[in-house]
Amino acid sequence: MKELNLSLPLRKLTAHIDQLDASADFKAVLRDLAKVTWTVGSTVVAIGRKILSVALDIVTTFPGTLFGVVVAFIVTLIVGTLPLVGPLLAAFAGPIMLATGVTMGALSDLRSSAWSTRVEALQAQLAAVKA
Repeated sequence: MKELNLSLPLRKLTAHIDQLDASADFKAVLRDLAKVTWTVGSTVVAIGRKILSVALDIVTTFPGTLFGVVVAFIVTLIVGTLPLVGPLLAAFAGPIMLATGVTMGALSDLRSSAWSTRVEALQAQLAAVKA
């Protein structure tokens, strides 16, 4: 069978997972997810590794955006626990807080040097394809 490889190798993903500041149970679930594969015809697709590779890439490339999303969800959860009006207020204010968190985090990420490095790498790849 031919394997379709569009992700990090399993040993690199396992190394990333081992370095996470998380519980052993959560790490075990991530390792199990990394081993999930689908067979399509005669091709093996490592879908679990691809999902984790993309997630790790997003977390390392856009930490500000991720932080904004997490803060917005936590604040929405706290507002939702208020007696009587909490659920109604959370349903109204939650999407607004999420949009604000994503926007503020994305602006923070765009100001960082990681974003410009990423754009330059993309430009180099496109220039190689064009030539």
